[in-house]
Amino acid sequence: MIDVNLYDYYQFLKKEGIIFSFSGPTSQSVVEGIGEALRQQMELEETASTVSQRVFAIFVEQMQNVVNYSAEKVQGAKEEGGDLRHGMVVVGKENGHFFISSGNYIRKEDAKRVTGLLDTLRAMSKEELKAFYREQRRKETPEGSKGAGLGLIETFRKASVPLEHRLHPVDAAFDFISIHAVI
Repeated sequence: MIDVNLYDYYQFLKKEGIIFSFSGPTSQSVVEGIGEALRQQMELEETASTVSQRVFAIFVEQMQNVVNYSAEKVQGAKEEGGDLRHGMVVVGKENGHFFISSGNYIRKEDAKRVTGLLDTLRAMSKEELKAFYREQRRKETPEGSKGAGLGLIETFRKASVPLEHRLHPVDAAFDFISIHAVI
């Protein structure tokens, strides 16, 4: 049996302001279920509706990125669309601000494109992000993509400060990408 001290882990999460932490195989139904629980938690805390909507939208986008783009897959049920993608999402509160962080494996060839887009978006003002979003919506979705980066653009637009990201090299084929948003 593995020696796991969940009490210490629980105390660590509380100390760090973690409200919710998920790691594992993700599907659309998982996103919906967790999203509803998160929405109820914010209602209980009487979070302002504009903040709650932003947190929820960014949470859903971060989870969708895992569902759509994680390079780590496991065989899933056909009713869930087949393969399940692995990743993690953490929601917390620090210094009066909510944060949403996500992480998942990404192929090296995709990592350069994604981090390039993140760097470009990070350098844009809110007005530039709005114009870029409109421009991207008019374009055709690139092959292999599920939205031309629209979700990331929206996440930057809803966040209080530009997103942070980190790429951790794993091996010759994969990196692990982490994205952190603050509302």
